[in-house]
Amino acid sequence: MIKLLLVEDNPVDAQLTRDLLAEWPLDQFEITHAPILAEGLTRLSRDRFDVVLLDLSLPDTHGLSTVTQVLATSPGVPVVVLSGHDDHPLALKALQHGAQDYLVKGEGGTDFLARSILYAIERKRAQERLTYLAQHDQLTGLINRALFRDRLIHAMARSKRKDHPLAIMLLDLDRFKAVNDTLGHDIGDLLLQQVAHRLKSCVSEVDTVARMGGDEFAILIEAVSTSEDATTIIQRIQDSLALPYDLQGREIVSGA
Repeated sequence: MIKLLLVEDNPVDAQLTRDLLAEWPLDQFEITHAPILAEGLTRLSRDRFDVVLLDLSLPDTHGLSTVTQVLATSPGVPVVVLSGHDDHPLALKALQHGAQDYLVKGEGGTDFLARSILYAIERKRAQERLTYLAQHDQLTGLINRALFRDRLIHAMARSKRKDHPLAIMLLDLDRFKAVNDTLGHDIGDLLLQQVAHRLKSCVSEVDTVARMGGDEFAILIEAVSTSEDATTIIQRIQDSLALPYDLQGREIVSGA
């Protein structure tokens, strides 16, 4: 079942869309209709949808800002513009603003409309997957150096604006090279994965843990008031990492 939010003020066009998608034999579409953008945004913030089919000309909005407002409310949802204007420059701008496709009302039948919606959903998933891979370490699932730097820049700006300290911790593992050399890279990879898990368990969900490369990790903590707060967290991390690791039946000790 594909949950679709149709934001369309023209009841005739809305019914035509319903009728076309009802004829598609391969998937079922559960369609929720919103005649104005405000209602559509309310539904997006409250419910989960797989895709939004969006008219750009509505009683309470007009133009490309319509796409921007939808994506600001629910950035993960793919947006397919369904417009009454066959306007190529506008279509390109809609895609540049984040829409996955631009369709013209009355062009194409059931197959064309349904496939466009399904392909838009898949393109959005692929786009999010590529973004995830570009920002995360594939071995540990932690964010990578590039995303850590971006978060650090924003955290420093917030720290300066609010006049509130933050803590940055850099650490590397002891004897990691010896583990790789004597037991192999597979065991070394397991060690890194367990270290990542322990580091995340030592900080709150709003804190940032990153793998910078090799056996180097970084932690960004904004919820600190004094250096003593940071010292407490550091001690908790050191105590956790000092405990033995069970790696495929081998007990290994590696602090940081």
